[in-house]
Amino acid sequence: MSRFSQQKGVGLIEVMVAVLLLSVAVLGFSALQLQAISATDESLIRTQALSTIRGLAENMRANSPQIDTYQSTINDAAATTVVCTDDKCTAEQIAINESKVAFNNLKNSGIAVKMVTCPGTANFSEVKCVIAAWGDTVAELSDDNLKACANSAGIYKSGSTCVIVETY
Repeated sequence: MSRFSQQKGVGLIEVMVAVLLLSVAVLGFSALQLQAISATDESLIRTQALSTIRGLAENMRANSPQIDTYQSTINDAAATTVVCTDDKCTAEQIAINESKVAFNNLKNSGIAVKMVTCPGTANFSEVKCVIAAWGDTVAELSDDNLKACANSAGIYKSGSTCVIVETY
């Protein structure tokens, strides 16, 4: 009977250790699940931005003489769509309306957008870069602004949440 008296409470300690190990595992799994949700949200925003910008890039290729109109409309948040007369639109009106639709789609998804001349192309063929940024990233190419999407050479900054699409 002395054996039973020495073993008193050991089962309770084993159960408490098992519960402790289980709770640590569940906390680790919960942190992993939160990280997975965050990555899924990031992927969704990136997909929305790329889809809209690629559509805009295709429209710009189809109406390439108006590329400056696309750029000025995208960079002017106060710009509004225009009404075409007799259901006929000029190339400029089409560019304004397509730019505004893309701008508003991105804005409604919490994505900022700007269009600039891509670095290193001003004297060659002047390729345009459409920059879409979300979160605390700013849609610009800048060496000075720490929250800019990329530096003035077009190299993404570490930790930025943005995409840059070249159009021409």
